[in-house]
Amino acid sequence: MSEIVYVTSKNIFLEELKQGMMIDQDVYSAQGMVLLPRGHILDELDRVKHVLTTHGIMMLKVRIPEEIAGTQVETHRPPKEETLQERQAKVFLETIDEKCDRLKTEFQRMMMNGEVNKETLGERLDETLTAFDADINVMQLMQKVRDLDDSTYVHSHNVALTSHLIGRWMELPDDQLKELTQTALFIDIGKMKVDSEIMQKKGVFSELEFAEARKHAQYSYEAIKDYHFLSHQVAMGVLHHHERMDGSGYPMGLKGEDIPFYARIVAVADVYNALTSKRPHRDKMTPFEAIRIMETEFNELLDPKVLYLFLNRIGTLFTGQRIILQDGRTGEIIFVPRQNIHRPMVRMDDTEEVVDLNQNEYRHLQIRDFV
Repeated sequence: MSEIVYVTSKNIFLEELKQGMMIDQDVYSAQGMVLLPRGHILDELDRVKHVLTTHGIMMLKVRIPEEIAGTQVETHRPPKEETLQERQAKVFLETIDEKCDRLKTEFQRMMMNGEVNKETLGERLDETLTAFDADINVMQLMQKVRDLDDSTYVHSHNVALTSHLIGRWMELPDDQLKELTQTALFIDIGKMKVDSEIMQKKGVFSELEFAEARKHAQYSYEAIKDYHFLSHQVAMGVLHHHERMDGSGYPMGLKGEDIPFYARIVAVADVYNALTSKRPHRDKMTPFEAIRIMETEFNELLDPKVLYLFLNRIGTLFTGQRIILQDGRTGEIIFVPRQNIHRPMVRMDDTEEVVDLNQNEYRHLQIRDFV
């Protein structure tokens, strides 16, 4: 029998598992029990999926056989110094500032009522979504994008990626997925019309400054509403992306399902990316700190169906992520629980000890940063 050649390692969702894949990382239960050991070959898929689903595990790291990957690799070929995923990740990080520069150009043209055609905006959208064509973890990579000059354009890019991901999790049809992503891309275009001193202020806004900053939603809507190739639903999503389920948002104080559908989805992506981005008045938070805040402070402000889906799926995307704890030790996230998502299980580098941040003895520890 010929030797099986495994050509790539990646994190995948349960529904993507196939016969013959190999577990590439021990899979733990919330109690620290090994459910599947590293090196286990997947054969009884239905049983494995049932066990993992029962324990709330939606994603795991596997090695993929050559025949499944569809890649022709000779068994004697030496391993490459840089994997395909590493090259794709490098391209993502090297090109994001160029993509955001092109977004800036189009935003400026739109704000000055310049001629912008459907094809050009389609190209900007396609450029943003090329990340999903690669075999990379987009959410992990977005954390490596640090402090580019024009944070508005980086934020728009990242909110579009996050909204697109949520839309895929919601299994939206292609036309709605496209409109949702367009909505996310244009939510902050109106900030170009707000006094830059206000947008860059490090202290607390005065009442007048806050009122001016809130006008960006209206400005964004006005900038795009007359483009016939952007739907009314997109324009409404842009206008209302800061509405809140309890009526405390703006510009119209809409409540619940009176808030447009796209706006409710983009609001979740917007809040997450705002929390995990550097701002004039604070440093960026880790995704797990952002998740904690969204779990505890936004559960009545954001659409609970969208928020619950996002929080449960986003946590699994950081399985395998290397982190630094507050005490300086490093490790790897091996399990993210369904409750208290911001307190995952971590295998420490120095001792191989599995630390469950949800347990009382480790409650003093926080994730300080990603490696």
